[in-house]
Amino acid sequence: MIQRIIEDIDQLKIGILGFRGNCFVLALEKYGIEYTFLRNLDEITDKFDFVVESGLYDIIPEKYLSIPKYGVIGIHESPMPEGKGHAPLQWAVLNNRPNLTVSLYRLSAKVDAGELKLEDLTAEDRQVIMDIRNQNVEISRLDTYTELEEKRQSGIQECFSKFLEELDKGVLVLREQHGASSYHKKRTPADSCLDSTQSLDSLWDNIRICDNQYYPAHFYVDGKKIILKYEVEK
Repeated sequence: MIQRIIEDIDQLKIGILGFRGNCFVLALEKYGIEYTFLRNLDEITDKFDFVVESGLYDIIPEKYLSIPKYGVIGIHESPMPEGKGHAPLQWAVLNNRPNLTVSLYRLSAKVDAGELKLEDLTAEDRQVIMDIRNQNVEISRLDTYTELEEKRQSGIQECFSKFLEELDKGVLVLREQHGASSYHKKRTPADSCLDSTQSLDSLWDNIRICDNQYYPAHFYVDGKKIILKYEVEK
């Protein structure tokens, strides 16, 4: 679906939801777009053309999705519809993906099920519209949790920047999600507990996705919790 929208991008009004909302600010300021950080869902009003969210743990109820003029736009770090759900960064590493893939989509009533950026455009459309369904960020085997988080932030910023480039051309391009769908379960602090029967490669992946400060990797010896914090030699 190709939808014609506002002619002057700097006239847009954007609401920002979620604890990763700062990822959107640089791109919005580049285009001189007015934005407002929203503290809760009840601050979503029809004064906004879009609301963008990244980092919300809860599902946004359907009644809020149609309030902004063009809906609510979400960011999820997986090649949707694959990898819906929780902890996409950690699952990308555990599933041995070479890239962290950032998807931008319009939220629907179902979890991570809205329309994605259009990939299959006509040749004519490709002349004026950028395909930004996915933004890939390469993952290194030596990336620590901190570096993975930095790459996540970079991928979100780049994906959203390309989205605004498209809007600057006066169009919004969306397509339905296609392909096999999968869902990742929520991770808990208990998932930071290491399994000594795993290979060293698997153990390293399970160690490096742990946050040294809040949810460090650990194991038990004689009932005592041993906390393992790590760094990669430069």
